[in-house]
Formats: sequence, C-alpha cells, structure tokens
Amino acid sequence: MPARPPIYMGQYDPANFRDESRKLVKADGQQVVKPGHEWSTSASETELRIAGSELTLTIPTIVATTVWDVKELIASRLGVAPDTMTFIAKQGCYWREKRDCEEIGKKVTIKGIKSFERSRTEYPHPIGIIGAGHIGLRQAMIFMKYKCYDFVIFDKKPKVGGQSWWDQANTTSKLQTETGVYHLGWDETLPIPKNDYPWPSRNELLDHFQEMAAEYGILPYCKMSTEVKDLIVEGRRELTTYELTLQKADDPTAKEERFMTSGVMLYPGNLSLPRRETYKGEEEFGGVIGYGMFDELKYSEVKGKNVAIIGHGAFAVENVRTCCEYDSGKIYLVCRRKNISCPRYVSWLANQSCSPLSAVTFLNAMKPMYDLVGFDVWEYYSIQSNAARSQCTIMQKARFGIGDIYFLAISWGKLEVIEDPLGIKRLGKGMLQCGSGRKLEVDCILKLLGFVGNPENDRLMKVKELVGFWVNDDPKRYIVAEPVSVMASNFGGTSFSPGAIAWSEYGMWFMHHPQDFWDKVMPTGMLPRHKADDSDEGSYRPAYVVDARHGTSTMVFIGAAIPFLSERGGTNTQIKVERMWAMHPIEKFIEYCKEDWNHYCEKFREEGLSGPEFPYSSEQAHKYLDVYRAENKAALTKAGAPEMLQFYEGLMPKR
Repeated sequence: MPARPPIYMGQYDPANFRDESRKLVKADGQQVVKPGHEWSTSASETELRIAGSELTLTIPTIVATTVWDVKELIASRLGVAPDTMTFIAKQGCYWREKRDCEEIGKKVTIKGIKSFERSRTEYPHPIGIIGAGHIGLRQAMIFMKYKCYDFVIFDKKPKVGGQSWWDQANTTSKLQTETGVYHLGWDETLPIPKNDYPWPSRNELLDHFQEMAAEYGILPYCKMSTEVKDLIVEGRRELTTYELTLQKADDPTAKEERFMTSGVMLYPGNLSLPRRETYKGEEEFGGVIGYGMFDELKYSEVKGKNVAIIGHGAFAVENVRTCCEYDSGKIYLVCRRKNISCPRYVSWLANQSCSPLSAVTFLNAMKPMYDLVGFDVWEYYSIQSNAARSQCTIMQKARFGIGDIYFLAISWGKLEVIEDPLGIKRLGKGMLQCGSGRKLEVDCILKLLGFVGNPENDRLMKVKELVGFWVNDDPKRYIVAEPVSVMASNFGGTSFSPGAIAWSEYGMWFMHHPQDFWDKVMPTGMLPRHKADDSDEGSYRPAYVVDARHGTSTMVFIGAAIPFLSERGGTNTQIKVERMWAMHPIEKFIEYCKEDWNHYCEKFREEGLSGPEFPYSSEQAHKYLDVYRAENKAALTKAGAPEMLQFYEGLMPKR
C-alpha cells in the first residue's frame, strides 16, 4: 500500500497552502509576486508554538511564506482577527517580534492564542440526534472522534440499523453497491474491514451496525424504542433550546416525557412512504397483489408463478433478483419509461475513482452489459448528449438500480421489460392489461412505484423552508435524507458512506460554530432553498426531500466557505479510493461478479433456459479502467494535484 500524500488530519490543522507551480500563494489563494522579483518556491516547514505552553503545530510552507500569510491562515481557523496575534522568534540570545512582511522562518512562537483548536460554543443541554441508521451512527462516531460526548440518539426501533434496512428491505435484500463504500469503519483513523465480499445481505448489514455501535461505545448514548413526538423551539441564535416530547414507541398509552436539547439533527433515512396506487379490476384479479417492500408480501407465494413488477426504480430492479431467488416463473417488469440500470462493474468503476468519472465513460462502460439485452442506454430519456456522444449529462428522477441480475434475467429470457407510456389500464382474472392493450397472464403483481417523503418530518422539525440542509436558517436544526434523483455529468460514486461522513462533518461544524453560519454562509445568499411541494398530484414532496442539484450545490458551497470541511473532502476521497482498492481489487471483484452470474445461470438452466456468459472479461474491465485513468490524470494534472495522482496510481495493480 503506497503512503498517503501529506494531509493534515487534526481538527483545525491549517490547509496546505503551498503550490509549487506559483511564486507565492497566500492563505486566501491570491498570488503575490513583485514585478521583476522571483519568489523562492522551495518547500519548507514551520514549527509554531503557543507561548507559555507545550502546544506545537508544524505546517508546510515555502521559503517566501510571510508572517502575515500564516497569521491569516491561523486566524481563519480560529475565528479571530489576524492582528490579535504576535509572532516572536529567537535571534541570538534575544527574542524579537517578527514583522508581518518578514518570511516566516523555521520556528516561531505565537502570543495571543491559547490553542490551535478553535473553541466551541458551550451549550447547557446535549445535542439530540434522531435516527440510529447509517448517518445517525456515523454522526455519533464523528462527535466522539472530535471528543464531543454530549449527545443522545433517539430511535423508534429496539436496535440500531435504520428504517431502510429494518423496514423497507426484505430478508433476501442485499447491498447493491460495494461494501468498500458502505460500512461504518469508513474513516482514516479506523482499520480497513477484512470482509471483502461486496454485497452483504440485509441481516449481515444489521449485524454490522449493531457490532460497530457496540465496539465504538455508541450504544450507551442511544435511547432506543423511543419516538420523538414533538419539538418546541425557544430563544434565538446561540441561546436557542429545543424541547423534545418523547414517548415509548408503539405504546400510545405510555407517559410522555420532556427532554431539553441545544441542537437537533434528524436523519429520517431514505424516502420512507411507498407511493401507492390502486388499479381498476384488482378485486377481479384473484392472485397475489402487494408492495415488494416492508415485508408486506410473502415471497414464497411467487414460486413457480408468473410475476408482474410495476415500476423501474432501484427497488424494482432489486425485486427481480428476489423473485429469481424464490424461483418465480416468467417475470414482467412494466414501466412507463426505462430508467438506467447500472451493472456492478460500472458501479465499482465510479466508486474507486479519485477525480469523478465522466458520464461519457460511465455510459460507455455499460455497453458490454447493455449489448446482451439489445438496449442502447444512450437513447434513454434521461440522457442529454451531443451528436458525437462525447459529452453528456444524466437527468433521472430515480436513482440507479445496481445489479447484474437484471441484465442476466433479460438475456436468458427470464425477464421481459415492457415500456408503456400509458401505464396499467386494468386487471382481470389472472391478467394485467397495459395501456397499449397488451395483456399479460400473471399470478402475482408487485407494486414498486417508488417512495415519497414523510410530511411528519417537516412537522416535527417545524420546517417552513430548508436552507441547504438547515431548517429555517437555523444552524442548530439540521435534517438530511439522501437527495433524490440523478443530475450529473460526472460520477464520484454510487454509494452512501462518502455522503454520510461528509453530512455528519457538516452538521458537527455548525453545531460547534454556529457563528460561521450566520457570518460566513447566510450573508452570501448562496445556499439553495426548498419548500414543501404539492404540485405533483399524489406525490407530495416535503421540504426536507431535496433533489441532487440542491444537495450538490449545498456541499460545494459549504466546502468552499469552511476550509476544514474542504480539507475533509480531500481526505474522504482518499478513504474511498484506498478502501475500494484494498477490499475490491479489480481482478477479485470481476471474479465475484462472474461467480454470482454463474450461480443464477445454473438456476435458469434447471428451468430449461439458456443465455450468454458474463460479459466483462479481465481485458474489458482493464480497458475501461485505463480510459478512466487517462481522465483522472488529466483532471488532477489540471488541478495541480500531483500528490493525489501519485497516491491513486500507487494503488493500481501491476500488469
């Protein structure tokens, strides 16, 4: 494993503001060059010591870095004025105050500050975290990492894990993305997990959440089987307090209790309510009709029967695999329009990326799989591209379903995708009639029409408007659910842990430093805003449910406004790359994909079906990886990030 490039992991360590391609770069990024004068760009280091203490901090500099440069850097981190600090250095037998225009030197003592860590806002009550799913547990781990222990987690479930895995998934559900980018050990301070199997089951993931919560001491902070019924907001700015009304879950007769907090963070999970629709003639159908989620359906009932899956989102694609697991008969996937389904290899390609993968390469890498089923993904409604297909943007309402079984089932004749803009016309006895008039003989109908947000979350948090991820301009009321839709021209990943750690760090920062929100963020007016939307009949969208553009814009702006969070973004990218290559090296990952493909081939052969073998050879996988590597090299070279490029290339297998 190659050494990491030098980054600074401490809570408030300064950014590396050395850029050897320039003459002199100040902390604010401005280039300073006197006419006719060449500043030295030789790398150096400066040891800073706080007067009267043993606290030191070593920062990278160049020879020509000035005292004022470092003052501005430290001041921006500590939230103080640069001129409140005095820098002194020993000269011979004496100490001398250094002038702002002087070069910084090797060893400097600072007067005027007491710590290199910015002081946090002191609160009279703990911070309340609602939700013990992936982000809620990650938030606890982030607080504890930075020695903040004054928080409590509330969740309705008796165990940790979150609604998505406890309720929405079924017993055969598996992770669609890869373990390398979906686990709680996702931090540079934690060891890389040893389990390299890419797609654990629902029960395995729930066990993982419980084990990690116990191992890292989170469980004592959890108040399980507890529902937060209401919230009362009192006071303003730093003095705001929040009174939570708590009740034992699933017991409406239980006595309510009050709990005071100084901040509230709500992580409600993925969209939580299934979109429901009743079709004409359901009473005549005579077979099984249900929603393929929340364990509403006993999948044992589909064995040997023809099944119609209504919808084409990620959960619909997952139900194709579930029906195959339960040995169903013919499967029809009926939709108004096809969404992009992502092969496992292409998901891996995005998740191992250093700089984001272009949408062009993302789609081209799908070609071997789409060729098997005779679809041209470039013709899908969600693709906006030029005629040469050298540039494109993907705009899709639903997130990608990820899995190879979708393509395998089509190419082997097990699954047929029926795209009908008119939808479902009616049901009859053992029959489903599409809007176009085609009739399907089926015994089971699984409705997977997607999810909508829960208005209760808006009500609880008293949301009038979501500003970024903050409620009503309040930095101490924070709510994040994974943004819906796909809106991108490049892809840095398809999974959850990279987002979870970033959202947790963003929430922590403004809980600790709310003044930054009022002073640095709100005056710019740059954060996107979202109010509840009822314009789409039958799909009420609460304010907290934001799209991908809203989520991306928020993170880009906040990262630019807060240097610590910007640095963490670079660190988190390295975590992603390192874990993917350590846990899922390309050859081993392709073998796992092929092994899973062959498992279902054997099942289908026993049913008298035949079809193609796994389409990605080692050579093909390396071909698209090489295309990405060329993109990555160009992007990082343009960005002036040779250390990151060296880090990424150092992980590549030798061929």
